[in-house]
Amino acid sequence: MQTAVNVNQTIGEALAELRARTIDHPVIYVYAIDDDDRLVGQVPTRALLFSAPSTPVREAMRTAVTTISLETSLDDALEIFAKSRLLALPVVDGEGRLVGAIDVEQYARESLQRAERDRVRQVFQTLGLAIDRPAQLTAWESFRMRMPWLSCNIAGGVLCAMVAWLFSDLLQQVVLLAIFLPLVLTLGESIAMQSVTITVGSDPNKRTVASALEALRVEAGAALLLGLVCGLVVACVSFLWGGGVAGALTMFVAVSVSMVFAAVVGGGIPMLLHAFRLDPNVAAGPVTLVIADTATTTLYFTLGMLILMESTGAAVVL
Repeated sequence: MQTAVNVNQTIGEALAELRARTIDHPVIYVYAIDDDDRLVGQVPTRALLFSAPSTPVREAMRTAVTTISLETSLDDALEIFAKSRLLALPVVDGEGRLVGAIDVEQYARESLQRAERDRVRQVFQTLGLAIDRPAQLTAWESFRMRMPWLSCNIAGGVLCAMVAWLFSDLLQQVVLLAIFLPLVLTLGESIAMQSVTITVGSDPNKRTVASALEALRVEAGAALLLGLVCGLVVACVSFLWGGGVAGALTMFVAVSVSMVFAAVVGGGIPMLLHAFRLDPNVAAGPVTLVIADTATTTLYFTLGMLILMESTGAAVVL
């Protein structure tokens, strides 16, 4: 190792040898080894700089050194690194010979890469894909893994179509409802998936009934504020589009109420799945979308019938 010195040298000899080497990496710690390359200690930088050149390395070094072995897994190594709070950890073989070191830069890089992989995995799981080794999956295995959750989306679409069919007479009389339906559904789905992601990201083992209810209350409050703002924007667009006051009121109420409901569903479904010992990471996304889409469509058309038809004095036969 480029930053290791022999324990039998003096400080002056060690420094001269270090200066003669071509060291192409940051020097964090200088380690002391014996004639058989076994790690015997660590030489503090202060000792190298301020000790007399004639001082033996053996006298200046510290013998208490935290090490990891070649057989240590990367997970265990990162855990030891985090707990030790050192800037580098020496790696030794089975006989105690120094073979390398893991420094803080490598630790930070690996930690960031793992965090990014976990984030991507969580996104896929939220969408209903339990992907551990995607590169090793065959086409059939990928199909079997993804089709059940896509079936949830198909079921949700069919349910929404059935709801729309029940309100077909209303749609024929009030075209405005059909125009804004995709926007209302998109807002409901977005807030639902945001709530799912936030809930799944928390530790379910530390969640009590009281904390779960408090989390749902906070999520509903945030969704209400988001819903009021989004509803106001959509209402203004509806009014300028020619929907009138009744159309704007319908959009405002529908967007606001549906977003609050979708947020509660998105926050509650993962908790419910965890209570039944099901994996909320995988199942929460598709199940939430089915419930959110169906409920949003029903609520949207019901409000349209109650507000728009009431304002025009028309009757709708379902």
